[in-house]
Amino acid sequence: MRTKNELGPGYEGIAEYYNYFTGNDDIPLYLKYARQQGSPVLDVAAGTGRVSFVLAQAGFAVTALENSPSMLAEFRRRQSAMPEATASLVDVVAGDMSDFSLARRYSLVIIPGSFGHAMTSEKQISTLKCIRNHMKRDAMFILDLYPGALIPERSSFSDSPVQLPDGRIIIRSGTVSCDTVRQVLTAELTYRECSPNGTAAGREVHVTSGAAVIFNREADLLVRIAGLHVVAELGGFDGKPYDPDSSRRILILRK
Repeated sequence: MRTKNELGPGYEGIAEYYNYFTGNDDIPLYLKYARQQGSPVLDVAAGTGRVSFVLAQAGFAVTALENSPSMLAEFRRRQSAMPEATASLVDVVAGDMSDFSLARRYSLVIIPGSFGHAMTSEKQISTLKCIRNHMKRDAMFILDLYPGALIPERSSFSDSPVQLPDGRIIIRSGTVSCDTVRQVLTAELTYRECSPNGTAAGREVHVTSGAAVIFNREADLLVRIAGLHVVAELGGFDGKPYDPDSSRRILILRK
């Protein structure tokens, strides 16, 4: 059995597929707070730029922090294909969210759904403290969490096929296991390429991705230890208040 430290984000080799299997229902919330707070914005664990580039298209200066070589390569490929007016507003930086130091301070910090990739309490506290150190005095930080108590012990899925711009069809399936004693979530994912007519034609990629299972009291304690305080608590990206049945817990934080 692998330990928490041996698990991590399973993004190598699948970055070109990533955005096609990720919802964008969070983007209006990030745009709302970016308009309230202004530039610059720090996008922590930015992936392939899913949120960063939308913010840049809206005119905000963004620093995108990402640690995965595969995600960084796809980020830079996408950036190179964008109009200069958008691409120039985004500065992509290779770095670990639990241990980074940048020259700028930010008006808004976001970490869309990826905080659980800090697998231990030590890394979670370090991540939050690093973020706090990069916030301006009146900055805001949006921390998007999955409440640990509502994660099922085991589930499986098969997503609808998606088509890439070059015509390839990608089918993703997998299983997700939650160990509440070790507080570890493990996702075993398979990405299968098919030709446009649906017959198998390309590679099949298997990845294992890990995330910490974080319970609400634990999250509250982590936030306090890091010197942050909650100014709002949302139960979803529609802005409704959090309640115990909410599938997300979105904390709006200040120093």
